[in-house]
Amino acid sequence: MYDPLSNLDYRVPMALLPFRSTIARGWLAAALMGVLYFALAAFTIRFTRFDGGVAFVWVSTALLLARLILLPTARWGPPLLCCGVASVVATMAFGLGTGAALPLATINLAEAAAGAWCLKRRFPTIGSFGSLAEVGTFIVVAGIAIPAISALGGAACAVAATGTGFWSNWVNWFTGHGLGTITFAPLLILAFRGEPISMAREAGRRGVGEAMVLLVILTGVTGFVFVQTKLPLLFLPFLPMMIAVFRLGRMGAVVSTAIVATIGTALTIKDLGPISLIVGGDGARAQFLQFYLATAVLIVLPAAAELKRRRQMLVSLQATSALQQLILDRTSDIIMRLEVDGTIIYVSPSISRVGGYAPEQLVGRKPHDLVMADDVDAVVTAHRRALACPSETFIVQYRAMREGGELGWFETHTRATVDEEDRPTGVVSIIHEISERVAAQQELQQMATTDALTGLKNRRAFDLALGDVVEQVGANERPGCVTIFDLDHFKTVNDRFGHAIGDLVITEFADVLRSTVRGNDIVARFGGEEFVVLLDATLDQATVVCERVRARFEQRMIQDVTGQRVFATVSAGLAPIVAGHSAAAVLKAADEALYRSKHGGRNRLTLAA
Repeated sequence: MYDPLSNLDYRVPMALLPFRSTIARGWLAAALMGVLYFALAAFTIRFTRFDGGVAFVWVSTALLLARLILLPTARWGPPLLCCGVASVVATMAFGLGTGAALPLATINLAEAAAGAWCLKRRFPTIGSFGSLAEVGTFIVVAGIAIPAISALGGAACAVAATGTGFWSNWVNWFTGHGLGTITFAPLLILAFRGEPISMAREAGRRGVGEAMVLLVILTGVTGFVFVQTKLPLLFLPFLPMMIAVFRLGRMGAVVSTAIVATIGTALTIKDLGPISLIVGGDGARAQFLQFYLATAVLIVLPAAAELKRRRQMLVSLQATSALQQLILDRTSDIIMRLEVDGTIIYVSPSISRVGGYAPEQLVGRKPHDLVMADDVDAVVTAHRRALACPSETFIVQYRAMREGGELGWFETHTRATVDEEDRPTGVVSIIHEISERVAAQQELQQMATTDALTGLKNRRAFDLALGDVVEQVGANERPGCVTIFDLDHFKTVNDRFGHAIGDLVITEFADVLRSTVRGNDIVARFGGEEFVVLLDATLDQATVVCERVRARFEQRMIQDVTGQRVFATVSAGLAPIVAGHSAAAVLKAADEALYRSKHGGRNRLTLAA
């Protein structure tokens, strides 16, 4: 017979087992929370309702708050339900009775849930107490603001159930819940996170032994303070507490606070210790004890947070320092630190590879000793500008001397270092050798202003030089002339003998020009067979030089590698540089004189009209 159940996949329930197991564990943990919540609530209600109203001491909220902070919001249901039942039972059995049990339970649960929700909103990973901001937020939210609000409902319930005063109940609720949370919640949070175990593992035997010794000393000092009733020695536990904080960090803070709170509370309840000397009822003593414990928390917990922050900064600084040292050892650039007055206080080891100096040779000196005299002003200016504008980086290029006396080109990026008030304390410079780059730039510049065939300057370079001379003539009446040379019948030479011979004629004429003019004259090839010379001379002197060029070229025999011989001549037009005339006007005058030479028979020099 066909069984409709035979096709069911029995793996589905097996797949759900981990989920069911997680739910079961969650409810088991919630049930244990409820039991512990009930124990704490019953104890504080039973022994600290000194005036018949609400309890003067309340630790249960700290327990539930610590648990909720570490749970996802979606998993708050079981612990809230179990702790709610525990609160109802404790209030019915030891507190304000059946009528107030449910309202008070609701207020207690809302207090813990609201505190956890607000804290998780501000710090999603709250619980490490590793910063002053986290500690401060925890104290304000969970220890002051939320208890102040919940105290309104608690006092109202107490008034309705007992007829005691509203504001006295409000004060007792606020101080009991607020100070209880501040004192015990950090310890419980760290305990739930498993930090005592992890810290013990990280510390090792020696660290655990040191911790035990410190805590034993603290226990002894606290016991002594709270056993005797003659002297107000409440300040004594603070010293071993601070030592525990400095040696053990956050765990030292919360454990030492718990030790003082446990011993102080137990002995004060028995009318022992300095607090028993206070004139007043048990309620006043209980409130003073809570203020004392809260003061201890407010001293050690922020100190622990700040200490952790500084330790993290130290670790980060050490890591950064190691990384920087590795970079300094490996980089080819030079790292240099200078005082405000320019004195070198640090040089990276790369100075040995780049400059040939040992770092200790330069410490205490000033860069002026190495920088070429012509470039010192630029370097000093960059240093001063960096000090004047600490937020900016300044770049300067200069020439400096290597150990062997060789000059090199260097580029420095410099930026000021500042103190906590943003005042300059010196500069840090990164120095990179750019000798090859400068040489390449100079080569490119040379190529950009040089005629490739003859090695003479090209028209671009000549125009720049002529412009400068024209300005000088206008200002100082400096003499100067421009001559344009043009090879005669050059097209015929190319057509008859070929372009190789044509190029040889051009280079031979360039050699004649170079060997005839003076060193301060500027010779350029304008293009093709046309050349131009800028002569630093009077018109008469220039005429002699140009005639000498024409005559020498006329007599020069040009012969290629095959033995083929060529003779060529050149025509020229000469124009003086006149004040008030532009460079274009001077070139036009020389070109017009050249035109007349060409039409006058060639192989001659003609002066501009």
